[in-house]
Amino acid sequence: MMKNLIKNCLFFVFSSLWAAPEPVLNFKVAQESFKVEKLTDGHGIIWGMDFLTKDLLLFTEKNGQISVLDLKKETVRNLKNLPKVYDSGQGGLLDIAVDPNFSQNSFVYVTYSKRIENKQTTAMARARLDLKKEEFDQWEDLFIAKPTLSTTHHYGSRIAFDPKGYIFLSVGERGSANLAQSLEAHMGKIIRLKMDGSIPQDNPFYNNPKALKEIWSYGHRNPQGLFFDKKSNILYEQEHGPMGGDEINIIKKGLNYGWPVITYGVDYSGKPIGKGETHSEGMEQPIKYFKPSIAPSSLLVYRNGMLGFFNDKFVSAALALQHMNAVAIKDSLKACEDRFLEKLNERFRDVIQGPDGYLYISSDNGRIYRIKENNL
Repeated sequence: MMKNLIKNCLFFVFSSLWAAPEPVLNFKVAQESFKVEKLTDGHGIIWGMDFLTKDLLLFTEKNGQISVLDLKKETVRNLKNLPKVYDSGQGGLLDIAVDPNFSQNSFVYVTYSKRIENKQTTAMARARLDLKKEEFDQWEDLFIAKPTLSTTHHYGSRIAFDPKGYIFLSVGERGSANLAQSLEAHMGKIIRLKMDGSIPQDNPFYNNPKALKEIWSYGHRNPQGLFFDKKSNILYEQEHGPMGGDEINIIKKGLNYGWPVITYGVDYSGKPIGKGETHSEGMEQPIKYFKPSIAPSSLLVYRNGMLGFFNDKFVSAALALQHMNAVAIKDSLKACEDRFLEKLNERFRDVIQGPDGYLYISSDNGRIYRIKENNL
């Protein structure tokens, strides 16, 4: 009996080792050692990710597919009954977020580029997910940004929940920079809604007849990072600058973040934008700006995780310079960047912290990676 027990235990150990994803890279940051595991491959641009359970990871592909990665079974299942998206330029199926009360209501939220009468805009929809049937049901648009435009870039767009039952989403200015300063357009804004898409009456411009009631903050360029930090009760946003001037901001009710009046970047021609100013009265300063640009595509505040080095740091994915980025939250303006994963030579699109405390990263090459400590 004892021999069988030992044999079964050894089988379990070796089976577990056999099933574990192979590390594709070992790296060090500040003398701490980590390993990178590839969890899935062969997909389109993986734009957004969120966990359903500790073992089930939802992810979107820009081309319109939503899938679930089972970390335990090491399988990927494509889900059915998907929203109709406009996949062109920078648009397509974008972010995905699981309702904090998913176990009770089965709701999943997505942002996407929506085609309306030969123009397009940023939209947010939700539906119920039936995991047994592997399909969505009852799709409903909760928000459609105004106006629609013919351009196919700078959609935003990320989703964040706060603990009070509100949902925030970011909308890019779609290449029409001046719309970021207009309260009559959703472009270049952070939007705040109730979970059912209705508008909170305490939104800053709710009683302004010349403003759109959904607006929470304005003066943004192309915000592709949005994260509500429950420890500090702060909403952080990260946006693309032009040539230089990517920003991390603390988002506060009703404030103006300056684009395109102030910026730490310049036009792609090398000429100043506007008057070339970085400060103006009534406009907020970033808590961190990047010069040259890193083209940030996601933002995470890493808290109480398994990877000690990253605790209390901003972690963001970078597209143009093809690396991951970490910056200390404390005194972030002066804090140095720590860059990693450059050797993978990929455009990193999203980064989230898993229930297990590890980092999960997606790329435009259709891969999802997990970063763990390297104890070898």
